[in-house]
Amino acid sequence: METLSENWITENLMDFEYKKYVLLGYLKKVKAHFSEQKLYPDFAELIAHYKNLLRLKENTSNLEQNFRKKLKGINHTNLSLVYENTVNDDLLNELKQIIEFSEPLMAGELNKGRSIFDFAEQHIMSDHIGIIPIYKQEGYFLLHPFRENHISVYHYQFSKINLLEENAYGLNSSYFSSHTISLAKPIDYIKYELIEANPHLPNPAVYLFKARAPLPDQETFLPIAKRLLYKKLLEAV
Repeated sequence: METLSENWITENLMDFEYKKYVLLGYLKKVKAHFSEQKLYPDFAELIAHYKNLLRLKENTSNLEQNFRKKLKGINHTNLSLVYENTVNDDLLNELKQIIEFSEPLMAGELNKGRSIFDFAEQHIMSDHIGIIPIYKQEGYFLLHPFRENHISVYHYQFSKINLLEENAYGLNSSYFSSHTISLAKPIDYIKYELIEANPHLPNPAVYLFKARAPLPDQETFLPIAKRLLYKKLLEAV
């Protein structure tokens, strides 16, 4: 199972054994990735699923009121409509059982994900190459993996976006180039090569993120480095 549908609890068959099978299949994949310290996209998806589960749990006590009710008559004293409760108790109990089973399992994997995230964030050193210019809305960031001599360069753009009539900022990035560093070619030299490769940015902001522990590049190192860069750029606004 590659992923878990956003509405996995309520869609298709509402059966505890079936939903248990679906969830365990999904969490098996998540566990495997977490065991390799691969965080994304599983960690973000799991956070969203857990929030949806808690929201559904919170609303469970009100579910009976939300089910369609059959009109039974009219209360002539206060001129109000009287409904017959037609809630399916079996369905409601099945839903509660699914929620009770799922919550601790998801919470357990989330704790593992948070531990990996905290470890990775604490073992990524951030710095910059050369003088940081005033204009930082566009530039580069470098990923230096643990005990490696190759550097991956990403171009970034940091721009203001309108989100629900409120100003926010978005960070877009794309792979730009790869470089090999050595005694003859230190990491600082990469900035000069970037300027030559892209004269559009004659004095670019260049941020460096260096891993101090082995981290999967695409699933952990890159997304956390982007998160750290976003925080840096946001503080500079």
